[in-house]
Amino acid sequence: MDAFFIYREPFEEVCHCYSQQEEPTRFGSLTELDGHKGFVIAPFASNTTHPIYLLDGKSGQSSVLPLDGSKGFEAIPNGQDEAYLETSEVAPRIQYHNDFTCFHDELNRKSFRKLVLARTIVEKKDEQMNPRDIFLKACEWYPRSYIALFYTAQTGMWLVASPEILLRGDATSYQTMALAGTMRYEGEEIKWSEKNREEQQLVADYIRTCLQPFASDITESEPFTSRAAHLAHLRTDFSFQLKDTQRLGSFLTAFHPTPAVCGIPKEEAHKFILRHEHTDRLYYSGFSGLLGGNGLAKLYVTLRCMHITRSACQLYAGGGLLKESIEENEWQETEAKLATMRQLIQQEKRIN
Repeated sequence: MDAFFIYREPFEEVCHCYSQQEEPTRFGSLTELDGHKGFVIAPFASNTTHPIYLLDGKSGQSSVLPLDGSKGFEAIPNGQDEAYLETSEVAPRIQYHNDFTCFHDELNRKSFRKLVLARTIVEKKDEQMNPRDIFLKACEWYPRSYIALFYTAQTGMWLVASPEILLRGDATSYQTMALAGTMRYEGEEIKWSEKNREEQQLVADYIRTCLQPFASDITESEPFTSRAAHLAHLRTDFSFQLKDTQRLGSFLTAFHPTPAVCGIPKEEAHKFILRHEHTDRLYYSGFSGLLGGNGLAKLYVTLRCMHITRSACQLYAGGGLLKESIEENEWQETEAKLATMRQLIQQEKRIN
């Protein structure tokens, strides 16, 4: 099956499809992306097993298709493999308790101001339910999100329904966001807890500081409630100009992963997560999207995602922990996030 990348940006009425016969280009670091164009698939932590891939084949084919599935979708590869999916002998709730205790102890010791704890679950899937249909369903149900379906022989098949921009724009102007804090969406007048406000402020402070060496003309919105499916998040938008649009990889090296998926301080949190979190995140909480000419970037954090095989899907979710965090509340937050993906592969009515 050829490698391919299909995506629809928020509120778009079409999707963009690209496929290539060549194997994707493999990179060991984000800096190596400087000057390259193509579709990026980046993990949370790049290593020899899960590196950065770029679909940039010279014989690649691209198209723009309507979202009603009326034409063109028969040309999109629809194979499904039986890749190994990570499972644990420990019950999910017990494993989460063990990880939460480990992370929370470090927060209480004031080793970190914030840590993000992820978890994963494997859900059975009807083998007749194909990835193309799941992608179209996600586009219909989640119009505010970036929806992507991509496949390479190296990564397997992944579906993403992310509410979070990592970097979007071109040489004239770029955007990013601080997105943190989660509650069930019950209208714009949500009363946010102090914990949620502090968590979001930590992410906004990090982004503001991180932009300084690379950007000019930085503007920042006030925090506001942003809806993502049945959930709401606190969000701050940033607009800016990059001083060097030919070195996006170098900028991304400093920028990714943000505290929204990692922690503070960043480097120490990143190392702690890799050592102590039982979930192998793979491409969850990495990023994906397009790098084009004139500094074009359409990159989104790989959240609300799943790894798809013929008979099952591995779903991922995480949440930001502070020392004030309460375990049961954080567990329920991950359950709510997993529901975004779970309901795409179940026959029952979706959560509104």
